[in-house]
Amino acid sequence: MDYDSNAFIQGVSPGGLRNTAQIKLLVEYLVSRLDEPLTADVAVEALTKHMLANYFESVQAVDELVANGSLMRDENGVLSLTEKGRRTLAEIGGELPASVRERALADAAAVQMRKKLEGTTEAKIEQTDDGYNVTCKVLHKEKVLLSVTLHAVDYEQAEKIQEAFNNDPAGIYGSIISLF
Repeated sequence: MDYDSNAFIQGVSPGGLRNTAQIKLLVEYLVSRLDEPLTADVAVEALTKHMLANYFESVQAVDELVANGSLMRDENGVLSLTEKGRRTLAEIGGELPASVRERALADAAAVQMRKKLEGTTEAKIEQTDDGYNVTCKVLHKEKVLLSVTLHAVDYEQAEKIQEAFNNDPAGIYGSIISLF
């Protein structure tokens, strides 16, 4: 396979994918390896999170894989690998760098977890006598799975804590749970 740079590389880090065929292979790899159903938006976010591929190239790769019959997209946007996609992946999927495969897989799983937790988290700032408390919660069906309260000396620090939690509640939840 010709791996010369033929993809738009704006926003791609060194070691990222610069070839359309490699980007397609990585999408097929993600669809084949993840336990949770993968949608196009999660796949694209996983490829761009650590600049493994350009956003526009990633979107185009998914669309082309669906158009050429390597992937199917159901009514909910969930992607599945067809026999054609499985054959391609079996034949040349191993040519993708292991570090890229592992990073994309980890990023896709993190994006899926974050999306699963959307709407099930909250972070509230409350003023106290000596600063602010930020209470961060992860909820499931109105049941509190995790509640952590952190103290901040000023409102700016409290906002930073709130923003950090809102940006990656799954990562924070996973980090806390992994301590046990």
